[in-house]
Amino acid sequence: MNERTNYPALLLIPHYNNPEGLSKSLASIGADEPCDVLVVDDGSVRKTIDAAAAQAAFKGQGILRILNLPQNKGIEGALNAGLAWAKARGYEWIARLDCGDCNVSDRIARQLSFLEQYPDVVLLGGAASFVDQQGIEQFVLRHPTEHAAILAFMKKNSAYIHPTVMFKLSAADAVGMYPLDAPAAEDYAMFWAMARQFKVANLPDVLIRYELDPNGISLGKRQVQLKSRFKLQRKYYDGSPAALAGMARTVALLALPYELVFKLKSKLRGNQA
Repeated sequence: MNERTNYPALLLIPHYNNPEGLSKSLASIGADEPCDVLVVDDGSVRKTIDAAAAQAAFKGQGILRILNLPQNKGIEGALNAGLAWAKARGYEWIARLDCGDCNVSDRIARQLSFLEQYPDVVLLGGAASFVDQQGIEQFVLRHPTEHAAILAFMKKNSAYIHPTVMFKLSAADAVGMYPLDAPAAEDYAMFWAMARQFKVANLPDVLIRYELDPNGISLGKRQVQLKSRFKLQRKYYDGSPAALAGMARTVALLALPYELVFKLKSKLRGNQA
């Protein structure tokens, strides 16, 4: 059965070799949340999704679907496959969540309520509570909430925590979906393109709980991400001091060990929480 329900929103979760994290994420979706859920399995090889276990973990009122890709496409390919699936079924809004991250119980309803109140906004994110591996909150990360401030922040880094976002599918389609030439920074690239063309916003509300893992990002992936970020900063460079400072910051981060950056950011954000 491929029909969508009457919900305009689809929660998109990419999955790769992490069924435990997937079950945790599915279990966090509130029972009254007005959305369907699509899990895109990106050609898992070591651990595959147990459809029965996934369905048992999911308590939402919408429909849970699993799209199995025959081979690994990488995060950009998996997300775009999910967007193509959603477009073919007429969904209007796409929400994101990553395996292992947890929604607050009314996250989807809260975002849809804001978007109904402000129909010109096509991309909406929110804050995240970062917790340690024992579930203890370490800090809350918030980004600018207003369009102009978001555009200014984008010169430094993404103004969005990817698993918190909800965006209009037609707007993503207009900018070409997730690009394939910005590895490990596909979200930064698409959201910046959307912010330059459409109205965007962030909620100050905490929408997800994100588990901190100092070993979760390899040095190689971090280097790729920073290089993609620098490429995008050059692409949108406007000669402003803020743009120049953003590029300089990225170059500096490329030279620093990830472990040191992780500790410094955790300490600074902890002091701000």
